[in-house]
Amino acid sequence: MSSPRAGDDLRPAIELAIGMAISGTVGVFALQSGQPTANIVFFRCVLGATSLVAWCMFIGRGRELIAFDRRGLLLGTLSGVFLVLNWLAIFEAFRLTSIGFATIIYHLQPFWIVLAGGFLLGEVITRSKYLWIATAFAGLLLVVGPKVGALSADHDFTLGMIYALLASMLYAASTLTVRMLGTTRPEALSVLHCLIGAVLFLPFVQTAAVPDTSEPAWLWLAGIGVIHTGIVYVLFYASYPRLPTTAIAVLAFLNPATALLSDFVVFGRAITLLQAAGLALILLAGVGVNLGWRFPTTVKARQQG
Repeated sequence: MSSPRAGDDLRPAIELAIGMAISGTVGVFALQSGQPTANIVFFRCVLGATSLVAWCMFIGRGRELIAFDRRGLLLGTLSGVFLVLNWLAIFEAFRLTSIGFATIIYHLQPFWIVLAGGFLLGEVITRSKYLWIATAFAGLLLVVGPKVGALSADHDFTLGMIYALLASMLYAASTLTVRMLGTTRPEALSVLHCLIGAVLFLPFVQTAAVPDTSEPAWLWLAGIGVIHTGIVYVLFYASYPRLPTTAIAVLAFLNPATALLSDFVVFGRAITLLQAAGLALILLAGVGVNLGWRFPTTVKARQQG
């Protein structure tokens, strides 16, 4: 009995690990495409929607793509606007700072979700959660510390950091909105998001910058749309329902790890030891918040009491 179960647990874990590792390379694809940020988001939406629709048709779930009631369509549209604007902000942050630096800032998203849930939705924020959030922002100070000089001297770098923070907030807003949807199929929701993004960014496409069909930029754009949006999302959808929250939280570490590694391998950019410590604090705090861990000092205080 235990052997089949172990096998059943291993496959979704491998699928999610592959998905997280691939998703961490999206910054390389975006920068290597050489396209303006709005173009990247537009083609991601078009190619992502195409690949996801093809997948849904292949597995016999084509009808579910239009199974939205009025409330679902409204909330799905709102979450889609937040999501595609998040893509715009994070791609711009990659361009203005670095993939590694922007990725670290971007991983503040779980804490915005907790704070917004508490102050806007009335959810209870425990003392431990506040302490984990404080830990994350202490990590942020370690990450930003070595860059203080750049923030004061380099306007683009400062703007890129703001974009990374904005991206994390927009992703949190999209997640909170999706929570209100209930049981909507994630494939259908992602197709809706991509279609919204395609419509939203169509007026902002810089047609003069669109590459010729023979240019390699299309390979990078196709990668973002088909691989990072189509294949990665399918891997996520297939694995999330079959894995415990602890496994998902641990495997999520592969995303920033791959982003930092790809930034170093492709562009030769590495973070400092101090920034690595800051990233570790942010990721640890994120796991603590997501899994509802008690903060160590609160546990010690209770034991002493």
